[in-house]
Amino acid sequence: MTEPHVVVHPEHCAGSEACLRVAPDVFALDADGRVELRDARPGTARLDEVIEARDACPLAVIEVLDEHGDPLD
Repeated sequence: MTEPHVVVHPEHCAGSEACLRVAPDVFALDADGRVELRDARPGTARLDEVIEARDACPLAVIEVLDEHGDPLD
């Protein structure tokens, strides 16, 4: 598997910080309290952590994509 790519949609973020609790090295909050990426390509070793963070987001503003841009489950 090639390295996953993470995309966030901060305009829809509620600032719950669920992603930060799961993967603080990948996600952060900007000055407005919305999600931003620290690392858009966190590597396959952290894939489970990133997917857990995506699944924890109450508004589904995090996407984890494969090398073709398809969503990873």
